[in-house]
Parts: sequence; C-alpha cells; structure tokens
Amino acid sequence: MSKLSGLPAALFLGCAAVTAVPAVQAQGPAASWTAGTKVYDQNGEEVGRIVKVVGDRIAVGIGASGLVVPKDAFVTTPKGPALKASKDKIVAVLKQAEADAAAVDGALKPGAEVRSADGAAVLATVKSIAPQGAVLATKDGNITMPRAAFFLSKKGLAVKVNEKQFVDGVRAARAGKQGG
Repeated sequence: MSKLSGLPAALFLGCAAVTAVPAVQAQGPAASWTAGTKVYDQNGEEVGRIVKVVGDRIAVGIGASGLVVPKDAFVTTPKGPALKASKDKIVAVLKQAEADAAAVDGALKPGAEVRSADGAAVLATVKSIAPQGAVLATKDGNITMPRAAFFLSKKGLAVKVNEKQFVDGVRAARAGKQGG
C-alpha cells in the first residue's frame, strides 16, 4: 500500500482555508493566545475557550465540538478575543459540519466510487477504510486519502480536487515511491 503525500497535503491546506467564521481585520494581542482564554462572539457572548495554539492557528473548544481558525479571524474586544459572528451562527456552522462529516462516513464504504470535485469523473474506488481515511484503488495503484479529503456531492462520494489534480497527485506520489 503506497501513501500519497502531495495530494493530501494540498487537500488539507485547501480545507484549512475554509473557516467557520469570516476573517476580520483586527487581530488581538499575542498575550490573549493562551489555552483556557475565553472566546466571545460579535455580541460579547462567550462562545468557548482556546484549547490550543499552533503557529497562526487557534483551536477553540465550543461545547462538545470546536473549530480551528487563523489568528486573523479574531478581533480584540474589552472582554478578550472575539470571532466576528454570532454564537448562533457559529454553532449552526459547526452542526452543519458535523452532519456533513456523518454523511461522508456513511458513504465511505468499500466498493464506493469516488468522484472528482465537480462529479464529472470517477477517479477511484474505495478499497478499504483506514484509521484516518480510506485506501483507494486507482488505475495507477492504491493510495491512502485522509477523511478530510472527502465530501458528499450530488453525485455521491467525491474528493476536493478535480480530475487533473488527482491524477497529477497520484502520478507524483507513485514516481516518488518508485524513486525512493
């Protein structure tokens, strides 16, 4: 079983670019970026607490869920760091993300076809489920894709890249595997 390195990295970066709340211009002081710091919404209502800080990414625990956003998604308020969205909107986005993930988990089964992001091409078939994703059978061999790479489109299970990006990523990974 070979691992695909370039494509999952690109997919993770693409997923990370999509945040649950819009970015704002003002950024809070570095002193406010510590685990346990309360996080508020645009109305001053407590949303959750900072769980972890890694570089420019802030993990915020919100109830039994959470989200990761860049530091520039925060604005400084007299109470502390705040996200520029209402708590209701933030919670609604998290619930939708959980529902979407559950739908993907339901579709991510051995034998399922995996399509391109636009749904136009069948790229692979799910061979087996791995702890962090799925092993896909492609015409060029097996690859492992992370769960975050998948979504449920109108045509079924899909990955967040187009056909050319997928094929190029598989070929690059196969060439790296053969050359290394």
